[in-house]
Amino acid sequence: MKRIFYILCLLFSVGFTSFAQEDEGKDGGKIREKMQEYIQKKLGLSKTEAERFSPVFVEYFKELRRANHEYKGDKLVLRQKVAELRIRYRDQFKPVVGEKRSNEVFVHEKEFVDEIIKIRQDRIQNRKEGRANNKSMKPHM
Repeated sequence: MKRIFYILCLLFSVGFTSFAQEDEGKDGGKIREKMQEYIQKKLGLSKTEAERFSPVFVEYFKELRRANHEYKGDKLVLRQKVAELRIRYRDQFKPVVGEKRSNEVFVHEKEFVDEIIKIRQDRIQNRKEGRANNKSMKPHM
């Protein structure tokens, strides 16, 4: 009986661990942290503001990822859901960072995403160029 109990506990713990990892995705936690730091720096948040901003931003980011995953097949509905999320979270950011900066959160979010896309495209381009250079450098036999 104890053996069955231990097996069930193990299965539940593995299931919860994989669910938690799935929520953040492969690099989702790192990306969220970097984006959060970037936005806080751009907004010039004080330590107190940053501490109050973080939990709200984490929830926003999780809901944004969930919407992106859920509606990725329907771009129009996705845009609508993202707009609704931003309006709702803008109201939650206002008491923490003020009205003006609550709108700037999304401007800085876009800047961050654009920069990540640019870095990714540069890496892909560099890999392609590296492969092309490697092929041209091989001796012909």
